[in-house]
Order: sequence, then C-alpha cells, then structure tokens
Amino acid sequence: MEEYIEKRVCARGSGYRIGEVDRLSNLPDCLLFEILTNLPTKDVVKFSVLSSRWRNLWRYVPGLDPTQEMSCIQKFRLNRNNDVKLDITHFTRWINTVVERKVKHLHVLDSIRGWLQDKVRISPTVYTCESLVSLNLYDIWLPNPESVSLPFLKDIVLDTVEFEDDRAFEMLISGCPVLECLSISVDYYSNNEVIVCSQSLLSFTYVGYHFLGWIQNQEAVIDAPRLERVRLSDRHTASFIVKNLGSLVEADTDIVFNLGFDKNFWFEEKLDANDLPKREMIRNFLVGISCVKDIKISSSTLQITYDYSRCESLPLFINISFLRVEFFDNPWEILPIFLESCPNIKSLTLGFIKSPREEGVGSMVPAPRRFLVSLEYVKIVKPMAAEATETQLKLVSYFLENSTILKKLTLCLGDFGDKEESVFIKKLLTIPRLSSSCQVYVL
Repeated sequence: MEEYIEKRVCARGSGYRIGEVDRLSNLPDCLLFEILTNLPTKDVVKFSVLSSRWRNLWRYVPGLDPTQEMSCIQKFRLNRNNDVKLDITHFTRWINTVVERKVKHLHVLDSIRGWLQDKVRISPTVYTCESLVSLNLYDIWLPNPESVSLPFLKDIVLDTVEFEDDRAFEMLISGCPVLECLSISVDYYSNNEVIVCSQSLLSFTYVGYHFLGWIQNQEAVIDAPRLERVRLSDRHTASFIVKNLGSLVEADTDIVFNLGFDKNFWFEEKLDANDLPKREMIRNFLVGISCVKDIKISSSTLQITYDYSRCESLPLFINISFLRVEFFDNPWEILPIFLESCPNIKSLTLGFIKSPREEGVGSMVPAPRRFLVSLEYVKIVKPMAAEATETQLKLVSYFLENSTILKKLTLCLGDFGDKEESVFIKKLLTIPRLSSSCQVYVL
C-alpha cells in the first residue's frame, strides 16, 4: 500500500496525465477508513499529501492514536554551548520531556565551564527512566535520587560530573543490574568518592586528575566479580581498593597512589618504607589484579612497584602473557624485578617517551640474576635516540643474555645518523644470545 502511495505521489510530482483514473480515491469513505485503520499512524497521515480528497480524511479514522509513534525516542543529544544563551531550566525541561518519551540513548554535554550553580542539572526523573540503555554526561550536576531503577542501562560515561554527594553515585551504580561498561573522568575539584560495586560490570575506566594542583586523599573502591577490562589513570587518588577481580583479562594502570608530589609540589614518586598502611594498600592492590592476563603499566606505577619490592616481595602474576610498559622519566632497571614476578610472560613491548636512561650508581638495589624462561618476543616500539646508545645496549643485552627461549627482538632506532647506526649495530652483533633461535630486527 505504501509503495503504491509513493508511486502515485511521484507520478503527480512529475506531471499527472489527463485521463488517468485514481481508483483508490474513488472508494467510499467507509472502505477507506477500513484500510487506514490497519496502518500505522505515521502512514495514515502520509495519505494527506495525495490530493484534496485525502487531506483531512485521516482525522476521521476511528481508533487512530496520535501518540502511537511517540512512545520511544532512540537517541537524544543535548549540547549546551556559548552559541545560544538559554537559562539552564530549559535543559532540565527538555530532559524531562525525552524521559517521558522513553529515550534509549541520552547524551548531555555542558560545554560552558563555570561554577557549580551554573551547571546543567539533570532531573531526578532520569534515575527511573526504565527505557534507558546508554547514558553519557559531561560537566553535569546530578542530585541525590530517592530511588534508582534503570533495568536496561548497559553503558555509562560520566565526564567531570559532580554528584550532590557520594550516595548519589553509589545508588546510581547499584540501580543498574545489567551495567556492562562504566567510564568516569574526574576534575581536580571533585570531592566525590568512587565506589563501584557491580555484579554485571565488564569494563571500567577511571581517569583522574594528572597535573599539579589540588591534592586529594580520595579513595576508589572496585568490587566487580565479572570485570574483564580495567583502565586506571590518576595521580591524586590516595587509595585504590580492588576486590573480587577474578575474571580480569586486561588492565591498563597509570597510578601513583597520591605519591607523585611532596609538600613543596616537587614530583618525586617515592614510597616511604615506614608508611605501613600505604604499603599494605599497595600490596592488596597488586594481589587484587594479579590474575590479569594482558597488562599495560606506566613507568610511574612500575616505580612505585619497585619501591614496594625493596620492602616486601611482589606477588606472582602467573597469568600475565602480554606486558607493555611506557617509560617516561624512570630508569629501565626498575623493570627486571617486575618481570621476575611474571613467570609465564611471553611478549613484552617497551615504549620510551624519553630516551631510556640509567639510574645513578648506588641508587638501585642490585638484583640476583634470574633467567627469563618464558619470554619469546620483545619489541621496543618508540624511537631510541643516539645519545643514549650505551644505555640502549645494556637494555638489549639484558634480554639477549637472560632470555632462554627468546625468538624475536625488534628494536626501533630513532634519530641515528648513518655513522651512529653502523657503530650501534656492530656493537649489537657482539652481544651474546642465550637463546640460539633468537633473531634481532633493527628498524
């Protein structure tokens, strides 16, 4: 029927031929009403464009429900910016409207940075929008809910969102029984504790404040037995408590447990051996993620781990097969201690934002030599500068001389000139290899 209507509309638009008979329009009203009654409301209204005969006919169709097609909005995106000056109450009213229309995907962004009283405030009705599947909020203020019922909500992104208090966030998470993905980014002024307890959560991202500023002593708690992927990136959260992470597959960690700055705001990343509560918290964190299989770790986190290992032995990470380390300004010698806690590691990737360096003489505790009996692949992916040639050779030597079954080592040279590269490769060829099957690739 709809195909026929569209053809008739196109025919009239391209020129109606004289003598053509419109048999459908010649049918009696009672028969037309019978036909229209069996069509969706939106299709019934389409008939009004056919001719003057049809213009008002749809209004008299018995049983027609004008709200039939207003039952659900698939996606609603609202962005407040400086282009249009509107009172924030308008945004609250619009959000209420789409909630009533059973919105499935709600994205609200406030691009105007200002004081808390100037933020867009989400209506409490969002907490009971049972049609909601994904919720994405940026720089928004959320009030305390009386109750939370979000039975279909699977994906939440909260970027610099401010809650009235910690209870609001806890209730939001606990009211999402099928939540699978949660991403949180906080700003330096945020005072909300992050407590994530979920039986359904599969992926969690937490990005905190990284720069010099307002130092916090916040706590983050993660209790998620089905969690498979976690990313933690933060400088100022003092305590990370992880529980029941037995399903963890992938982890990306760049955290320093608020050890990044001293009282004079100098960046130091040092663990006080006499701080027993901090040591216990770090150990519990390492044990909590020890079942992970694939991990990316920053050199800052690795430094804290190394400092901890000087006080107590590290837990074993028996499931780790793939490890990636991003070095910034930390010596590469902090790596072997961690590698010795990964007895089944197969692949290692190293990245250097700065050229690899060595620690000063006497500042590192020499570790007994232990062979890497499972490591098969090593890749150094970031360019290595010519001025760090000797350090690079020591780094490469460590892997070639201590890896019993190493198959492939890939080395990416950076701003080497032809002469420097030639000298470097000649020295590289003199390094003995413990594994007879090891091949070295220089890119």
